[in-house]
Amino acid sequence: MDSRARPLLALVLLIPAPSIGVLANGLLAESNTASFAFLGLAIWALCKVWIFGFPAIWHIRIDGGERGYSLLAEGSGFRPWAEGFGLGLVLSLILLITFLIARPYVDLDNLGESIRAVGLDSWSMVIPAILFWVFVNSVIEEYVYRWFITEQASGLFGGDPLRSGALSVFAFTLHHFVAVALVAPVWIALLAASAVGIGGVGFSWLYHRHNSIWPAWACHAVLDVVVFGGVAWIALVAT
Repeated sequence: MDSRARPLLALVLLIPAPSIGVLANGLLAESNTASFAFLGLAIWALCKVWIFGFPAIWHIRIDGGERGYSLLAEGSGFRPWAEGFGLGLVLSLILLITFLIARPYVDLDNLGESIRAVGLDSWSMVIPAILFWVFVNSVIEEYVYRWFITEQASGLFGGDPLRSGALSVFAFTLHHFVAVALVAPVWIALLAASAVGIGGVGFSWLYHRHNSIWPAWACHAVLDVVVFGGVAWIALVAT
């Protein structure tokens, strides 16, 4: 397999998986038919296992890479973390302003009902979900999108950071659009996808700047706290 076909195959095998899992969870797992619900959850779980395990296996067994933890360069100090958290706060402010502008056009009651329908109907469900998304899911997403997809795209595009970053942002945005479109009108999903895309650009910039997923994760974590805090407010307070 030549040097361009190998990363292309890796990307084809990985990029659709998160959207497939989200669709299965949204369309099947909430079914009143037990067999459909089980199938939806099984597909979702398999996709989660796939997006976690596939990059590591491909990196080590196919690309011949070594195990690593995406550590920051020695002596980098606190600056990468400060940049990550700082950019996260700036993007969170932009997100909040966007929501305030769009709020008059959003049916909060309907949106809150849709959020509660997927299980986020109490603080005992919301708080663990926030902790999971901040400390587990966002780390996995940075590992998948900022590290693996970016590096494979770099091999596909001859090391071009703009094209590899753009593909990473597209893949990252795609499954978030699918997830929001399952519980909200398409125009809200497109608006959310635009916000996710802007966040993805910031995450990719941090990854390329520091050659590590951790500053990008810091930025991602701040945004997740704000986003899921907003989700909780809509589902459990405002409606």
